[in-house]
Amino acid sequence: MKLKINTIFLSLILAFSFINAQPDIQYKMVVDQDGSGDFTTIQSAIDAAKAFPDKRITIFIKNGIYKEKVRVSSWNNLLSLIGEDEEKTIITWDDYFDKIGRGRNSTFYTYTLLVEANDFTAENLTIENSAGEVGQAVALHVEGDRCVFKNCRLLGNQDTVFLDGEKSNHFFEGCTIEGTTDFIFGQATAVFYQCKIISKSNSFITAASTTHRKPFGFVLLIVI
Repeated sequence: MKLKINTIFLSLILAFSFINAQPDIQYKMVVDQDGSGDFTTIQSAIDAAKAFPDKRITIFIKNGIYKEKVRVSSWNNLLSLIGEDEEKTIITWDDYFDKIGRGRNSTFYTYTLLVEANDFTAENLTIENSAGEVGQAVALHVEGDRCVFKNCRLLGNQDTVFLDGEKSNHFFEGCTIEGTTDFIFGQATAVFYQCKIISKSNSFITAASTTHRKPFGFVLLIVI
């Protein structure tokens, strides 16, 4: 019996030691290209974030042009990317359909920012696909649910914003979205409130593929 008690006691000591040895979880991080923050790239900060956190993790991004192809994976839920200034905090990449060269579905690999996580938020950011008028080139690709974008500039040409997920719902407020052809598309439900929609050519603005099982697709309220 004494041996058994000692074994249990030793196991508890080892368990508490393991817990104490875990690094502290960072719920607030700063990205700054000059090295004064916690990270110099947005993706490295996301990669360092705890998977499936118990509360929201906020990554504050200082002004700069971040030439990155950024992915927010499904386990990075409850994540916020907050820019310092909507026009000066820029995430940009230049992939497009022919450049990717992955067959008929190449469009869906051209994103600058891919959000697969639920409960994601972005504020005060420019998200840009800078490929130009070269065909399909996505700036923002969202697959998660309950994602919110406030005071963001979403810039591109054809297929600028792709909102995927038949059961997904999103909210855009005070955003600027520009493009040429079908530049807001997908099967999600999304509300655009007080957003500026800029069509750069005489073509279709949206290409919603809402299924018959959903009462709403893209809802534009007080569009500027």
